[in-house]
Amino acid sequence: MARMGCKPLGVLLLTLAVVGQGQTSPAPADTAQATIQAVVPLPKVEPIVSMRAKPAADSTAPQRKRSYHFSITSADWTDTGVTVAGGETADFTASGSYSFTDGRSFGPDGLDRGWKDLLRVFPLNSAKVGEVVGRVSDVGASVPFAVGSKNTVTFPTSGHLFLRVNTSSDLTATGSFKVQVAFGDTSKASAKVVLPAEAAPVSTIVSPETFTDIPRRVSDQDQRDGDMVNYALLGTQAQVLAAFKAAGWVVVDKTVQDAVLHGLLSTLQHDAYTEMPMSTLYLFGRPQDLSFARGDPLKVAAERHHLRVWQTDKAVGGLPLWVGSCTHDIGFEKDQRNGGVTHKIDPKIDGERDYLLQSFDATGGFDSAAYVTPADPLTTAKTATGGSFYSDGRILVMELRAAPAN
Repeated sequence: MARMGCKPLGVLLLTLAVVGQGQTSPAPADTAQATIQAVVPLPKVEPIVSMRAKPAADSTAPQRKRSYHFSITSADWTDTGVTVAGGETADFTASGSYSFTDGRSFGPDGLDRGWKDLLRVFPLNSAKVGEVVGRVSDVGASVPFAVGSKNTVTFPTSGHLFLRVNTSSDLTATGSFKVQVAFGDTSKASAKVVLPAEAAPVSTIVSPETFTDIPRRVSDQDQRDGDMVNYALLGTQAQVLAAFKAAGWVVVDKTVQDAVLHGLLSTLQHDAYTEMPMSTLYLFGRPQDLSFARGDPLKVAAERHHLRVWQTDKAVGGLPLWVGSCTHDIGFEKDQRNGGVTHKIDPKIDGERDYLLQSFDATGGFDSAAYVTPADPLTTAKTATGGSFYSDGRILVMELRAAPAN
């Protein structure tokens, strides 16, 4: 048992050597991208329509049935076809049984993880193996929630309700779960979809000038320019921490020593380890104030969504302004500074900026959002380790909710 339990920790120890080497990216942008970037975008502010507000117009809440019954017979996400509204609550009740080909049988509450399950990736790593889980919308950044045999869920956002069994791709399961979803007073739900009217949209309080004195790049310890500053948040530190937690992001371990201890404890407790530390980068002459990541166990060493956050000395609309850089690790490559090994980032960094937006939107993490194109937008550059990346130059700005969804 001990030998098997060491496998996840072994993966951790083998990959920690590349942590702290900085970040880089793959080959330069293609010709089409280079042509697009030859035109410098004009400064502007573009409001973002939250997907939480979109279902309000076509919501069937007043005509919707009070209760639905669904059958789950597949390992894939099942679209129930039912539109839920952000803020409304539903009671879930599930029954039935499933069996794995390895001989394990289970009900809607699933099974406790075994040692081998630490080497698997599940839709919801915090849930039990085989447990009934759900999510709202099919956006990749959506955070699933546990259902089990009985649970009451308050939906953080609006969209279609999806259900599935919490299994990994290498586990074959057969069986059927019957899931009943009972809604409360649906006439009150649609009112909760509308974003707060008392707060001015962030698009009216930010401008290209907001970022005039904000550096466009972060740097490494030798002051070599690195990743792009591509998002900003308005809110207190408590709001920042709560919003990231609700959206499925974890605070990463600060040191390799912390990671080894955390990884060992997680392994012994049959928990997934996803808090792999990241390198220290600098903005305003200091290291990042906060670091977050989203990634799957085992893959997290090479592939993960990750970002850094710095609090500025500015306030916008009476709220502290935070800025940061988010990139998507997609593997490893040679560090052109020293010939070592470092992470490779996806050069299309706007995809990671929009993934951050989707993850917050899927959990109701912000009141309003906008894209801001500053007067001197960054559209293409090289990282501190020599790789190239490109962007449309826009900075995502989100005004965080006073009480983000849990």
